[in-house]
Amino acid sequence: MSADDDSELARLLPGVKRLQSDRVNLYRQRPASRRAVAPRAATPPPPHAVSSGSGSPRNSHFNSGLQSKLQRKIRQGAIRPQSSIDLHGYRQAEALEVLQEFLEDALQRRYRMVLIIHGQGFRSQTEAILKPLVQSWLAAQPLVLAWCPAQARDGAAGASYVYLGTG
Repeated sequence: MSADDDSELARLLPGVKRLQSDRVNLYRQRPASRRAVAPRAATPPPPHAVSSGSGSPRNSHFNSGLQSKLQRKIRQGAIRPQSSIDLHGYRQAEALEVLQEFLEDALQRRYRMVLIIHGQGFRSQTEAILKPLVQSWLAAQPLVLAWCPAQARDGAAGASYVYLGTG
C-alpha cells in the first residue's frame, strides 16, 4: 500500500491503525479460559439470602465487595484471628457493651480478623441467647465486612470469625 492509501484508510476508518507485522506468535501464553461453571454448594449465597430461617439472625455474612477467595479463607480459618473475646457468662446488655469496646479496640489497632466466642446456647433453658444477639449486632456494624462460624479448633458454631474493614 502506498502513503496515499494509508491516508485514505485513516480518513475512512478513524482510530484504526495499520499492523506493523502480519505474523502471529504461536508460542505466546494464552489467558486461561473463562468458561461458565455452575456454582458449587460450598459457595455462599448472597448476603441477603444467608439466613437460618425467616426472621432469625443469619449464620454468616459476607460483604458483597469481598472476593470469593478471601471469603473462602475466612470460612476455612486460614486467616488467623489477631485477637479474641469470650462472652460466656455475660448478660445480654453487658455482652454488647464489652463486644463494642472490643471491636473499637481491634479497629484502633487495625486488626482485620478477630474471634468472638459467644457459645452455642446448650445450657440455656430455651435456646441460644448470646449467639443470635451477637450475630444481629454484627450485621448492623458497617465496619464488619464478614462473619461466619469458626472452625472446630476455634470453637465451631460457638464462635465466630469476624473480618473487619479499616475505618
